[in-house]
Parts: sequence; structure tokens; C-alpha cells
Amino acid sequence: MYFCLNCFAGKEERVRDSATRFLEKTPDGDFQIWFPLKQNREKRQGTVELRDRPLFPGYLFIWWDGTDEKLFPFGEIQKINGAIKFLRYENGSRALIGTDLAYAEWIHLNRGVIRPSKVRLQEGQRLQIVDGPLKGFDGSVTKVDKHGRRIKVHFDLGGIASDVTFSVEFLETHSKKIMEV
Repeated sequence: MYFCLNCFAGKEERVRDSATRFLEKTPDGDFQIWFPLKQNREKRQGTVELRDRPLFPGYLFIWWDGTDEKLFPFGEIQKINGAIKFLRYENGSRALIGTDLAYAEWIHLNRGVIRPSKVRLQEGQRLQIVDGPLKGFDGSVTKVDKHGRRIKVHFDLGGIASDVTFSVEFLETHSKKIMEV
């Protein structure tokens, strides 16, 4: 099961560490907690370097191997300084479903860090993500910045829509010239 915990922006790592210490003491199953990050290409003092930046500021994702959501210690974790509340659906469930679950699984698959993907953009054609964590998000790309080597992807998490900018590596495209023999 996956859960999403909202906390104060800037307090994510502190809440994650406190929740980890608490959950390590409980015998109710294995778990992992991520404060998802994306690696952005940023220019500093004339050099370009990859820097970790929050993917969803103010949100932690928790994977728990339990089978009964009622056994998870929601109340105790929400008491952690900086924690606000768990995402909850209209039916009262806190276990992620649908696209929210897909994002949590994607974050888990990438171990909480979204690295730059490789993309190909040909004149007059759609952007094609050929390798990396964003592969499969082709239809959700809302903006392409070739100069800054970034793309903007639309996300909808728990009914809250947002556009997230990711660094990418543009691959060379070969023109379709016919070679004369």
C-alpha cells in the first residue's frame, strides 16, 4: 500500500526522518518513505551541474507492506512536528488509488529521485521520450524548452493539478536525406 503525507514545505526531510524512526519501532510491516526529488540542470558560476530539487514540495510518499490499512499508525505520524495530514479519498480510504497510486509506484521504481530523461524532438512531430524515468509520459508534456533543455509535464495528485519542469537530454535527430549512390 502507498500513502501520501502532506507536511509543511521545508520540513519534509525532518518529518521523513521522524516518521522513519517511529515506523522502525513498530512490528507492523516493512516500509519506505520518500521525499521525491528531481534532478535539475542548473548553471552556477559558469558551470552546469545537476541539483536535487523537490518534485512535489510538501509531500512524502510512504510504501507499507501491510494488508489492512486500519493497522497503519496514521494518527501517530500526523502528530509529528511538521506533518499536516494524509491524503484521504471521499470513501475514507488513505491508500492511494488510480493515477495517485501510479505516481507513487513511479517514484518507488525510481528510488525517489527522478533523473533527466533522454528525449527526441523532430521538426513537425511530437516529443518522444526514449529513455529515463519520464518514458511513458509523452501525452502529458505541456511545454518544451530546447534552449534550457527542459520539459514541463502535467501531474494531477489527489485532485491537485500542477505542472512540473524536468531537465532532459535532447538526442540528435537525423534528417531524412536520401543519399545518392
